[in-house]
Amino acid sequence: MDAGRAELALSGEVTGNAALEIEECLSHKSLRGVCEWVLDLSEVEYLDATCAYALMRPLVEGSPPPVVIVRGARRRVRRTLHETGAEKLLHIED
Repeated sequence: MDAGRAELALSGEVTGNAALEIEECLSHKSLRGVCEWVLDLSEVEYLDATCAYALMRPLVEGSPPPVVIVRGARRRVRRTLHETGAEKLLHIED
């Protein structure tokens, strides 16, 4: 993390209990004031809806909301982001 920017990389199948861990990580007090998040999802094979919502947490809690950039999301992961409406809030890169 540098001043105002943080990165989070996930891998494997991101489901269930991972949502709580994601929320705890993204809301950690040391990360307050982050204005840009980079989420590397290139190694994620499956992302469930609960975890997709957890990834959007910085957008609904931040004031002003940070920019959230998603990198490397596979087709299956992008589908989940689309179905949850996350793609409207996240900047998804190829």
